[in-house]
Amino acid sequence: MQHNATSMRPLQLVNPADLVSGKTYLIQEKRPQYAHLNCKGTFVKNVYPRYSYQCTITHFTNVVVTGNKKSTDLGLQDTYWNYYEADALTWAYTNHVLREIIGDPNFRIRTV
Repeated sequence: MQHNATSMRPLQLVNPADLVSGKTYLIQEKRPQYAHLNCKGTFVKNVYPRYSYQCTITHFTNVVVTGNKKSTDLGLQDTYWNYYEADALTWAYTNHVLREIIGDPNFRIRTV
């Protein structure tokens, strides 16, 4: 018997100024026509604008793109990208606890 619970996957939008060096983030293009460019990478540093017409450039290393393929290091303009922290440990723990409570080892939370 398959049990399902509807829940949003625990992704937290992170402001570029709050990124932590050495931590991995999901990187999502803001413009819908480029949504296929999503990836993940390890945050290195921000280069902040010197003038009001410039934007923050956020640098990532160990970038992985669709198909689990490695990519070159990235320097992204915050104008076009969102950065998310995925709470994978909370997600896995929640699934584990619900499996124990329900008694179904195949239970998993479905995302919407």
